[in-house]
Amino acid sequence: MSVPVVVWLTVGLASTAVLSVVAVGLLRQVKRLFQSVSEFNDRVQPVLLEMQRDAERTRERAERLQAQEVPFQKRRRR
Repeated sequence: MSVPVVVWLTVGLASTAVLSVVAVGLLRQVKRLFQSVSEFNDRVQPVLLEMQRDAERTRERAERLQAQEVPFQKRRRR
């Protein structure tokens, strides 16, 4: 084999090795990201559900108060 062919094969194999290492590192980071998102959802879900329940109770209370409200009457001037 000629020298340029050996050089190109060496560069190609080295590039393939480097890209393989980068791809493995990227896959590990993606796996960590999904684990973090899952953990975040597990921690936030109960708080979110509580906030939704509170908002629903507040809405229902506001509707009840609005239904009980007496219309405003103008005062008569003397």
